[in-house]
Amino acid sequence: MEIAVASSKANEIIELVKVPDLKKIKDDEVLVKTLFCSLCHSDLHVALDFKAEKNYKISVGHETVAQVVEVGKDVTNVKVGDAVAFPAGLHNACGKCKNCLKGEEVFCDNAEFVMSETKSGTMQDYSIEKGSFCTVVPKNIDLAKACVITCAGLTVYKALKVANVQENDYLAIYGIGGLGQVAIEYAKNVFKAKVIAIGSNLDSLKIAKDKGADFIINWKSENVDERIKEITNNKGFDQVLFTSSSAQLLENSIKNLAKLGKITVVGLDRADFNVNIADLVLNGKQILGSLVGTRQDLVEALDAFEKGLVNPEISIEPIAKAPEYFKLMNQGKLFKRIVFKYDN
Repeated sequence: MEIAVASSKANEIIELVKVPDLKKIKDDEVLVKTLFCSLCHSDLHVALDFKAEKNYKISVGHETVAQVVEVGKDVTNVKVGDAVAFPAGLHNACGKCKNCLKGEEVFCDNAEFVMSETKSGTMQDYSIEKGSFCTVVPKNIDLAKACVITCAGLTVYKALKVANVQENDYLAIYGIGGLGQVAIEYAKNVFKAKVIAIGSNLDSLKIAKDKGADFIINWKSENVDERIKEITNNKGFDQVLFTSSSAQLLENSIKNLAKLGKITVVGLDRADFNVNIADLVLNGKQILGSLVGTRQDLVEALDAFEKGLVNPEISIEPIAKAPEYFKLMNQGKLFKRIVFKYDN
């Protein structure tokens, strides 16, 4: 079978290589055939890390919809022929630790994520998965677009849920890339918030407007602080969903929170940021971090997609073009989610 791994070639990020077929599944596992796998920034970051480490064996990929082709004898929740998905790269958890018992299996002490030493990625023809971590995808939906829900959609849905966004909250979304675009529809159509999209790429901001954002702010060409005062009647945001990776913009978003406002951060950056402690305390502001959602969150996120409340912007490409699109993403030239189609 064919898998996508970091490339040893100087001018390539990943390459598709042939490896032996997978071995026999265990009783609690299923063998799945990849139908679609979308390209996420996490895949790029991991591929670049693997390349630097000269790790050319572990496949990348985690936003996948697959079809079950074989079922272990102890698996009861899926059957052969089902289309299934997995919650944002989480493919196993113990179910017994404190965080699992809280319903937050993503933070399990023994969580097993793909693209790791214990679990390969899913940008490959076939994968072996824990049956209990397979979520059946609703019938008669666009499976290519469903890929985007398994990570990007799930991530922002969970963040909005964690923040307890309320109807008519002024919600700013900083960063209108793959996460921000799908977040607009969840925020507007599921949580009924008033959405302010804040970005700089003109193509992305146009998509934000088309997706229903109530207000658009270009932080490169407009005075962000003045526009926020104008939109919120000098109150500030009730909520911020921060999908960007800019520490400078993060500081701006905190400053522009209303009293009792919340900012939920999902954009990853290793940088530090400054916060005024007096502002935080005296105005009751909250800064939250949110990773990805659980299996239950994935069911809910897919339900919103099935109902037509979200409709991700995608471009479908053959898996053979994956090396090309990894390079385009690295160059900052992608403005829609790329979904690779498998014809295995």
